[in-house]
Amino acid sequence: MKIKWTNKLSGEVGYVKVIHKKERYFENTFDVAEAKKFTKTTLAKALEQLEEFCADNTYEAVND
Repeated sequence: MKIKWTNKLSGEVGYVKVIHKKERYFENTFDVAEAKKFTKTTLAKALEQLEEFCADNTYEAVND
């Protein structure tokens, strides 16, 4: 599974490439092929962290 984000204000859409937990941000990519693959066990935690890091986006798991 990959994580797709959508900005609530602008409607911009992208995918999560890397999550930097210590610095509390994620790197974006617009290419789904470059997006990070998450396992079922790490997906829920990643979504939770992303919500904390940037509440201006909505995040959803998508099939890769």
